[in-house]
Amino acid sequence: MSKKIKTSTKNSKEVVSLFSLELLITAFLSGYFIVSLFNLINHIDDEIYYDSLKFLQSDSSFSLAGHLFVIALIMAGLVALTYLFPKLNIVPNVLTVSALLLAFTLMYKSDLSGYYTYFAVMLVIAIVLVYATEKKCFSFIKADFHTGIMWGAVAIIGVTFATVTGIIGVYRYLTYSTPNFDFGLFCNMFYNMAETGLPNTTSERDMFLSHFAVHFSPIYYVMLPFYYIFPSPITLQVLQAVIIYSGIVPIVLIARKKELSTKLTVIVSAIYAAYPALSAGTFYDLHENCFLVPLLLWVFYFYECKKYVPLAIFSVLTLFVKEDAFIYLVIFALFLLLSEKNWKIGLPMAIIPVIYFLIVSTLMEQYGTGIMSSRFGNMIYDKEDGLIGVIKTILLNPGYTLTQLFTTSADNTNKLKYLIELLLPLGFMTFATKKVSRYLLLTPILLNILTMYKYQVDITFQYSFGISAFLFYLVIINIADFSPSFAKDYLPRLAVVASVLMFTIVAIPKATTYTTRYEEKKELYDRINYALEEVLPEDSSVTCSSFILAHISDRDEIYEVKYHTENDEYKTDTEYIVLDIRSGYATASLEAAEFFISKGYTEFYKDEGAVLILVNENYNEN
Repeated sequence: MSKKIKTSTKNSKEVVSLFSLELLITAFLSGYFIVSLFNLINHIDDEIYYDSLKFLQSDSSFSLAGHLFVIALIMAGLVALTYLFPKLNIVPNVLTVSALLLAFTLMYKSDLSGYYTYFAVMLVIAIVLVYATEKKCFSFIKADFHTGIMWGAVAIIGVTFATVTGIIGVYRYLTYSTPNFDFGLFCNMFYNMAETGLPNTTSERDMFLSHFAVHFSPIYYVMLPFYYIFPSPITLQVLQAVIIYSGIVPIVLIARKKELSTKLTVIVSAIYAAYPALSAGTFYDLHENCFLVPLLLWVFYFYECKKYVPLAIFSVLTLFVKEDAFIYLVIFALFLLLSEKNWKIGLPMAIIPVIYFLIVSTLMEQYGTGIMSSRFGNMIYDKEDGLIGVIKTILLNPGYTLTQLFTTSADNTNKLKYLIELLLPLGFMTFATKKVSRYLLLTPILLNILTMYKYQVDITFQYSFGISAFLFYLVIINIADFSPSFAKDYLPRLAVVASVLMFTIVAIPKATTYTTRYEEKKELYDRINYALEEVLPEDSSVTCSSFILAHISDRDEIYEVKYHTENDEYKTDTEYIVLDIRSGYATASLEAAEFFISKGYTEFYKDEGAVLILVNENYNEN
């Protein structure tokens, strides 16, 4: 018996010894992170930034001894608190919080060029989160708390991220940063929709034309009542953010349907809200694709609930987004057929969208500009085949198809970078399943990486919205299959941090750039506003610069000067020419002005460094 007691005492001493060594190391790291955080915040506006070797080292007030002394003080305080309150798990919590705050601060002034720093930071955070998960940090937050608190947290998260995204869109407009493609043309379209009910534009193809001849998107009528009440381009930018982040509602409902805890549900909703492809997809303004995210998520939710009438309604609404939206429903239908053998739902969902696409594409070929199959030109041997040629290439020439997966027309790292941007913010949980059929839900990614159209492998464009819906559905159903384990706690935590950190380098710099630009140049924008609102006649026909167009789009006839040409010369068939002569745009605008003046236009109004308006005095005689 005495021998057993002796062994027990020895083991106890070893545990205490190991705990003390671990405590000292983690306390030191906590102090290091805290001191680094305060140093960074204190010098966040310095001309020399942290990515330079001179950062802090050029500041005589910093010394190695002083630095270590402060870290030692923090260590001593943390160790003392640990022994005074051993049950509070103080050091692991402080280590985790300080590491996260330092990571967010490091990312705060980075941008898309700071991706390599982001990867390095994420590596450190991944290790810290392993420790935090093992130590059950923040265990005081119960896995299942009241659903009212859950919805409150989700609402705060959704509104916060939607607001940042909305601010980017609104201030892009206010700072004259929204071009005709792709905003001014939609502003003109909504003006015509409000006036006549028809989606006509003149600036999209330099002629009076229905937008539906270019893209069949009747879903835009969902936005029309709001625009009719608040007829402003700002309304469109705000609506897009609201539409995208409304997807957080079906995200929560799917998570609860799959029996995720309220804690996990909030984490998944935070991953969704911060997911960089959603906010970044609005950076080039308005597109019908924004509807794909919430509509597809509602399709997934109603399928999970076996509510087939609303499933059918939202499937039809998805088809109304764009002529090529059918492919998302077909992919989901194939998933249902292969994974659940659900022929009753899967077969109609596979066949009806294809029939719809064939009808719409035929009508567009006959009465419109046709579908944009040219973006997949690298996959089409016979151009007369259209999108069918892509399928032929995939089936007949798999070797060539594989060569196109990661090849681009410019930098061959673009597609790999794009995949990381999609998957890392999800903690790669899209692959956390043994069910092979679920990998079908990843196939929408092929729609982007098989093309040479560079914008489709760029999250700052609208082409990732439909993909994002599939990825989140896959993540939720994968998490639902996790048994209580380290992975179930660790991977969602890793994903939410990765997503928020990437949002910090993707969206935050955009928001600060545009708001700062507006404040610094407000007087300039006021001068341009005066010229466009008070000087330029309301009902006149206008040819104008791209970044001016959205602001004067509420008229029947408006064209972008760059494309309003014939036989390599500018057309002179509008009453007014409005040119952007801000710094950076003045040279091209003044050259255009010389041409128009030579054709009989005269100066009507000029604000140097802002805007130039020319008038055709003989316009009424033409």
